[in-house]
Amino acid sequence: MDKPEKASVRFLTSESAGSLIAAVITIIIGLLLGLLILLIIAPTIALPAFRMLLTGGFGKIGVLSGIGRVLYYAVPLIMCGLAVGFTLKTGVFNIGVAGQYVMGLFAGLYVGISCAGIFGSFTWLAAIIAGAAAGGAWGFIQGVLQAFFNLNAIICGIMMNYTGLFLVSMIVENSKGVYVRGRGWTEIVPDAAVIPRAGLNNLFGNSTAANLSIFICIALCIFAWFILKKTTLGYRMKAVGLNAGAARYAGISVRKSILVGMLLAGAFAGLGGAMNHLGASGTRYAITDALPSQGFAGISVALIASSNPLGIIISGIFIAFLEVGGVGMQSFGLDPDLVDVITSVIIYFCAFSFVFKYLYFKLAARLRRSE
Repeated sequence: MDKPEKASVRFLTSESAGSLIAAVITIIIGLLLGLLILLIIAPTIALPAFRMLLTGGFGKIGVLSGIGRVLYYAVPLIMCGLAVGFTLKTGVFNIGVAGQYVMGLFAGLYVGISCAGIFGSFTWLAAIIAGAAAGGAWGFIQGVLQAFFNLNAIICGIMMNYTGLFLVSMIVENSKGVYVRGRGWTEIVPDAAVIPRAGLNNLFGNSTAANLSIFICIALCIFAWFILKKTTLGYRMKAVGLNAGAARYAGISVRKSILVGMLLAGAFAGLGGAMNHLGASGTRYAITDALPSQGFAGISVALIASSNPLGIIISGIFIAFLEVGGVGMQSFGLDPDLVDVITSVIIYFCAFSFVFKYLYFKLAARLRRSE
């Protein structure tokens, strides 16, 4: 009888169980907090609106169509979450994901609009590769600033975000054939640059925006997991993340780990930006002075999953589910900004999963001692 009990204790005190339980607790508390805000602001419609949030709006648009929409929303969230989570494993807090996302978005749109006559039916592939390259280059620059000049990661990331945003706005506004003068947005993405739907339209309906991108996201998450778990490079990067001083003493290049981590993270975020805006026909990019929310939502996606690349797939889909439900909540007459506030509170509260994880492991330590 002792062995099963000890086995259950080992499971409950394991890293995986702690991460899962902490994530579930934060999600539940975040949802309750969102409900509380609704009850305070709009008590008469709070419960039906909250039900809409929990069902993801599937009741209005159908289950299959809803799933397709969730998968479309999940693409940039998964890639931005991977960009954050991958660098967290190397001990770097990549808060510059929004800038990397914007650079990838711009490069993808620019190639998609300008080079449709060159690449033909492969324009979408050239465009997303350009997006990954631009995002990777922007992440690498941030890595250089942090690795060689020891700049604060948060300040550096935020400044790179706004530098990237305004640089993109300047380039777009001076790009003939890409920018629509007097309108404030780019030309429509041509059909050759739209990512193929890979048969998902047969499953989710012809109006779905779900496309090949979701499979690319899953493949890249598996790729990132393989690097971190099965390669010498990943071992060295994780060693730097756990203790940079000890890793340096063991002969591991801390600078190289930071540079490689930021290069790959930037490529992930840039690819997410390109795939998001090339995922549906008729899309444009509007000049704005606001950073894309996906870059910051990626932080929550990564923290909910404890930076596990495979867990990021699930957490990204969950956050996308909430965003689709938030859109459905507007049918109750709620102001879109208020809906954004409610969903953002839930999403960003989920980022506190590491706090509950810490408290859980303190409790687990006591449980082990008692055994």
